[in-house]
Amino acid sequence: MSEMLEADFYALIDEDDNREFLGGRLVVSEPASNRHEDIFGFLLFLLRGFLEERGAGLVRGSHYPMRLDEKWSPEPDLLVVREERRHLMRTQRLEGPADLVIEITSGSKPRADIRLKLPRYREAKIPEIWLIDPYASSIRVEILESEGYRTATHGAGRLAAAVIPGFWLDVAWLWQEPLPPAASCLRQILA
Repeated sequence: MSEMLEADFYALIDEDDNREFLGGRLVVSEPASNRHEDIFGFLLFLLRGFLEERGAGLVRGSHYPMRLDEKWSPEPDLLVVREERRHLMRTQRLEGPADLVIEITSGSKPRADIRLKLPRYREAKIPEIWLIDPYASSIRVEILESEGYRTATHGAGRLAAAVIPGFWLDVAWLWQEPLPPAASCLRQILA
């Protein structure tokens, strides 16, 4: 696979395309599983509702690129941009790193794109990264501190987002089948 120019990527790709621009190459994203889509929709609802209610920022889904440089425009499953950095959001992409990036595993093995993207997320100094693995019932959270990333794994309990003051999640919600009603969970978070 040969390299392509960033301008060609943005001219070629539309919002329904399943390819990302990683390291100057087009990388095909793996199909999402049913469980992935449930968790994605649930988290999108919770984050959007919270951020709108508190005026704290914006959340975008998996087809909104985050331009890190001329060769890297990954599309995380979810990304959050705090209100004070909203000016970096353009029509086609976010100019620079998000404040929070969330990736959700679709199968029992980590996705190839996550293995490619995670080192680049760290290099871009994204303040908070969540890697959700519903098959292992765990969330790996990486929070950027002055000496590097602090990593913790959560399987249960309350997980408070470091970069979104007041937003939290009961991790056990994500492992329930079916997922709990999102509106009820959002009311608990906002209470």
